[in-house]
Amino acid sequence: MITITDLMNLSDEERAKLKKGVVKELVIGAWAPREPQIMKLLLNTLGPKKIFSHKTLLRLIDRLVGLSFYTQVATYEEMVTFINSIPDDFTIVCGPCACRKNTLTEAGNDARDFAGGRLDLCQPSPLNLDIQFGVCGDKFQSCEGYEPISKQGLLELEQQTRNMGLVSNVYLMLGGEGSICHCSSATCVPLIVYNHLNDSRAKVIKKGQYLAVTDPAACDNVGDCTRVCHFGARTLVEKDGKAQLRYEPARCYGCGLCAYVCPNEAITMMPR
Repeated sequence: MITITDLMNLSDEERAKLKKGVVKELVIGAWAPREPQIMKLLLNTLGPKKIFSHKTLLRLIDRLVGLSFYTQVATYEEMVTFINSIPDDFTIVCGPCACRKNTLTEAGNDARDFAGGRLDLCQPSPLNLDIQFGVCGDKFQSCEGYEPISKQGLLELEQQTRNMGLVSNVYLMLGGEGSICHCSSATCVPLIVYNHLNDSRAKVIKKGQYLAVTDPAACDNVGDCTRVCHFGARTLVEKDGKAQLRYEPARCYGCGLCAYVCPNEAITMMPR
């Protein structure tokens, strides 16, 4: 499968070719206006209140959908490079997140404020954080609430979403262009499903190309990293009467938020 690095290494002409295809046009054209309803259906039938009795079905859906649609987690630095690599003639639009339209009211606060020293979920994230580009941009631009956004505007948005502690990821549809999502495990439907499945082998949500590595000599087990991890890779456990970091690399998706908030700079993002 193509990765975000693959896309960044393609020429503008090669990326433009990925937009072509009658099937892609039809599928994305049908998906665009229906995405909120699809997310709502998934929540209503396999939502948190019922999910434990549907794990087998969820895994099947995850495996099947992952054959053509998936989202790959990326660090802030990767996202900056990726945004700058989007060809200038691609349509880029910003609009309402289909997940948040269905979950934000009930979930409440789903974002942090790192600049304000808040690592807890202290505020609701903005609704308009869904970025569509390429053929998806062409199709979503006619949907309600979507407006054009420049690369510079998108770069500024990335800074804002990192400060809110959201996970940035590139959603790739049918092996080509797609969207940029900014997700919280409190309101993102795929992340809600992932966390209830407790399965780090998910196909729809793909691990990023970096892994968070902790220097134990520099770590003082203060636990800031555990508070911002959306994937349950970092927790504090008690050992000999003291709090100690427990880290599960298999659950790390490489978003880089833990490294960003670590007061001792004890965490480094390394190639996976």
